[in-house]
Amino acid sequence: MESNLLLILLAFFLVLLNGFFVAAEFGLVKLRQTRVKAIAKTHGWRGHILAKVHSQLDAYLSACQLGITLASLGLGWVGEPAFARLLEPVLYQLGVRSDEVVHGISFVAAFFTISYLHIVLGELAPKSIAIRQAERIGLWTATPLYAFYWIMYPAIWLLNSSSNWLLHKAGLSTSHASDAQYSADELKLILRSSRASEELTKDEWNILAHTLDFSDLEVADLMRPFNEAITLSADNSFEENLEIISQHRYSRYPFVEQDGKVKGVIHLKSLFLAKFEEDELQDLGRFVHSAPFVAPDLPAIELFRRFREGKASHFAIVGRKGQEPQGFITLDNMLGALVGEIRDEFRQSQNDWTKLDDDTLIGKGSLPIFTLERALGIEIENDDEVDSVGGLVLSKLGDIPKEGDSIPFEQFDIVIKKMNGPRIILVRIHPKQKHDE
Repeated sequence: MESNLLLILLAFFLVLLNGFFVAAEFGLVKLRQTRVKAIAKTHGWRGHILAKVHSQLDAYLSACQLGITLASLGLGWVGEPAFARLLEPVLYQLGVRSDEVVHGISFVAAFFTISYLHIVLGELAPKSIAIRQAERIGLWTATPLYAFYWIMYPAIWLLNSSSNWLLHKAGLSTSHASDAQYSADELKLILRSSRASEELTKDEWNILAHTLDFSDLEVADLMRPFNEAITLSADNSFEENLEIISQHRYSRYPFVEQDGKVKGVIHLKSLFLAKFEEDELQDLGRFVHSAPFVAPDLPAIELFRRFREGKASHFAIVGRKGQEPQGFITLDNMLGALVGEIRDEFRQSQNDWTKLDDDTLIGKGSLPIFTLERALGIEIENDDEVDSVGGLVLSKLGDIPKEGDSIPFEQFDIVIKKMNGPRIILVRIHPKQKHDE
């Protein structure tokens, strides 16, 4: 009886040992390398051992698998007989006299008892705990696992060598990618599945989301139609051009020659400095700086890099030089795409989209599609060649709409509020509620 009790205690120990290796395995896999490095700096010798274990992840996962296998085999060896012997006297007291029946019932009951303990205490519970508290479990299991690894090193080396040989024969790489970086799409999913909290404010959340979106944008997604640009013209008198500058107070203005071609950009700073050097200013053409012409399909992040490094004026013309420009883009446009609309004391402009009391939105048809996506918190499927909300409508209809037309989309309706010939000037967005879908 005493020896059987020792076997039962040994069986429970093997169940817990199995749970230890399962928790260690899932804790190591759950932890990312960057987090482990931070733990190593703040948790003393235990953190350093965890970092050492995590840096050889394949080897220590093999140690976990070896430990799980040995514990499971040992449990099957001692557990079922021990629990069967424990049940046999009970069955005899219940009047069961057949040795075959007693042995059969005891074996089945012991099998299910051991399986239950093995699955719940040795697998499911440790796995769930390790996933939820990976750091704590990692610190707790790293030192014993480190010792087990070196005690069983010959067997683990043999297992790893055999595994790598099989991978090599299958044409697969033997190097692990345990800390593979998240892709931009994965980061977006992680961010969108989270919410602003005490650790991450709404503004911080928005900046992170906008930054991830920015990598997918092209110049065409951010540019504004050139007919919306405030330009200075060679056809205007000097005083007329100054009146335009005084009225709008931008820092840069495209300068259009008499033949309608864009010569470049005039920076207000150039005029200001020249005022102190010359008695009279009449020829604005002398102050024109060259403006880069960029293709609409240029990645926005590449143009932003040029702006940031000072390799280009902070005002770019979208299109081919010598031809009618398609649009324009400024550094402010790009910063607005990253952090939201930027205003100053001279330009207290409204948001791109104005939200009305009935939760509808009103804005220009020339607004980029991504601004509507942000305003509604959705993703809009559209042709890559379509950049503006007006273009989205034309692509959907295949024809020019009329004022008052309502164009249905999956997540919203667009009502045409104002037209100018074939151009869509103003639209109103009616979001659809979830229960309407």
